[in-house]
Amino acid sequence: MAKPRTPTKKARVSGATIKDPGRYKNRSEPANPDPIGTPYKGMTAAQVRVWKECTSNMPWLNAAHRLLLRQVCILAARMETGDDLSVSSTHALSAMLSKLGATPTDESKVCHPQNDEDADEQHFH
Repeated sequence: MAKPRTPTKKARVSGATIKDPGRYKNRSEPANPDPIGTPYKGMTAAQVRVWKECTSNMPWLNAAHRLLLRQVCILAARMETGDDLSVSSTHALSAMLSKLGATPTDESKVCHPQNDEDADEQHFH
């Protein structure tokens, strides 16, 4: 099975487009995908906190990610409120986070600004 394609927005944030520009050269994607939007009505306060944290930490998310993000919020909120997660639920959460590009491995590919002058710019490894 082939490795899933990295979304172009995520590739820009991680620096992959700089490292291998040819790989992303002829990609076609929506020019202006719909934003991720607000949390679903009926989500608990804990789920909304997870939603806000995820959307803040993953600026590449858009409306196509809403359902998957909702599932992440449900499972992560259960952990936050002290509910025990089964091993299969923990694996499912890990897999969903990976699909959203939110694993520690993905995060480590982004170089965060070191001072206020760099705050408005993205710097990559």
